[in-house]
Amino acid sequence: MLLSTAGFVVLTVGSLAAQTAPAYIVTRLGVDTVAIERYTRSGGKLEGDLVMRYPRTRTYHYVADLGPRGEMRSLTTVVHRPGADPKAPPFMQIVSKFGDSIAVIEVKRNGASDTSLTGQKVFHGSVQPTFGTEPPAYGIYEQALSSANLGRDSVVYALVGPGGGPVPAIILRRRGPDSVAFTSTFFPNWTEVARVDSRGRILGLNSTATTIKTMAERVPNIDFENVVKAWAAIDASKGGAIGQMSPPDTTKATVAGANIQVAYSRPLKRGRVIFGNIVPWNEVWRTGANAATQLTTDKDLVFGGTVVPAGKYTLWTLPTPTAAKLIINSETGQWGTDYHSDKDFARVNLTANRLSTPVEQFVIGVAPQGSGGTLRLAWDDREYLIPFTVK
Repeated sequence: MLLSTAGFVVLTVGSLAAQTAPAYIVTRLGVDTVAIERYTRSGGKLEGDLVMRYPRTRTYHYVADLGPRGEMRSLTTVVHRPGADPKAPPFMQIVSKFGDSIAVIEVKRNGASDTSLTGQKVFHGSVQPTFGTEPPAYGIYEQALSSANLGRDSVVYALVGPGGGPVPAIILRRRGPDSVAFTSTFFPNWTEVARVDSRGRILGLNSTATTIKTMAERVPNIDFENVVKAWAAIDASKGGAIGQMSPPDTTKATVAGANIQVAYSRPLKRGRVIFGNIVPWNEVWRTGANAATQLTTDKDLVFGGTVVPAGKYTLWTLPTPTAAKLIINSETGQWGTDYHSDKDFARVNLTANRLSTPVEQFVIGVAPQGSGGTLRLAWDDREYLIPFTVK
């Protein structure tokens, strides 16, 4: 049943109770497809399959038992790697059971209990289970939306999955008659915006305001099994795995007797506009992907008159439409989303150039020049340079 109040569609319990025809969701990062999902809902059961492409093809088959209000009572997820012995135990199996405030989670790897992930978690309110994939299973998102009775008010779900640590929350907020935002309390700037129809079905999902930067779209049909076979064949041709979406790399150079290295990850353009879009203007950028980019030098370096003593630092950038700054930060070993300005050691100006030929994959280079060298960052149609000397 649907109710409309002041332009807002209120999803009532049972509005998606019988979805016997499969739904299909395709998730892309730029022009590249990174995941495909199909799911059905019949009575008190939600069942789906999710195939992930990176860093290697793997499938997730999930079955959720639902209560009378559409709430999750349990979720069983089985993870397979295509090409594995069909008689062998699954690569991973996760069984989660949800009570009023306690979740009991059992995880097995190759048939043996994984004690590091198995255990109990205390949560408050309604639960939205997760098995830790990025992108997530959107069939579970849609079920949360269906059971939320979302009108003008926001609805909070405990995001419960395997592993230790606190239980974060995911908040559903109505943005209009056909738009709902999913925000996370764990990552304050994490927002995914779903387009929904009058029945509450997810038609698309924009995750570009998150670290995964993906776009998802509901499609009429897709040959799920053939996609799995095709991706597995690509893995096999590449020695067993296609690799990470933003693979790690290390630039090493010896400049005027100083041994310098920069460890970073290398995202790809994938048909996207990067600066002013994927990398916003006037915001601190992690300067790569995944873990924070780390600079190591065994001698003092001088950037723009600033002496940087020998040691380890992380590098960040602050790009604007006309210029950019390099941020040298004294904190190391953190993830690339964990920037703390109070740890800044120095901010120095970069020279910004436009490139006539776009750079597909982000690259950092260190090249000797005169009595010192030049640090170069390049991606898409931008190049950023800064000379330095060795003290």
